[in-house]
Amino acid sequence: MLRKTEKTEDHSSSKKSASQACPPVNSPVKLLLEEALAGFATVAILGCGSPLRGDDAAGSLIASNLADLETCSNSKARAYYGEVAPENQTGPIKEFNPELLVIIDAVDMSCEPGEVRIIPSNAVGGVSFSTHILPLPILMQYLEGEIGCRTLLLGIQVANLEFMAELTPAVADAVDAITNALRELLA
Repeated sequence: MLRKTEKTEDHSSSKKSASQACPPVNSPVKLLLEEALAGFATVAILGCGSPLRGDDAAGSLIASNLADLETCSNSKARAYYGEVAPENQTGPIKEFNPELLVIIDAVDMSCEPGEVRIIPSNAVGGVSFSTHILPLPILMQYLEGEIGCRTLLLGIQVANLEFMAELTPAVADAVDAITNALRELLA
């Protein structure tokens, strides 16, 4: 059985409080994504996170699960596997030229493990990221400027980032829910 790690981080006042960062728990993932994707003809999904650090693998797993999107007959979406260096995918993303870039990553939003939230690019500084070579706000600003797309972060609240740990059940459920919703909405 997997054991959740206790939170020991100091959530300073520069971060949003749990009540500010987390809408009601019962917000369905599909409705959340449906609203975020509405009106965009082309969408790029960039999954981030280390597959070696427990829940941090969530975004990369989702991108891997959606790798076949471009082969769907009506799909105007592509998924990119960013892992710990999502900036390595900027060339292919620029070539695809999406109207919307959705970056999926495990973050600390002071929510319950597995909670899923849409974080607009202008609010990304209010959450704590797990592992990346280039900070996501810089990557988001760069791609917005280079291709003129809108960017947002789909954050999944982490519970365990221990080395070689498996996904916790709550985050695994979120990965499945997001994968299924995106496949239905984008395929």
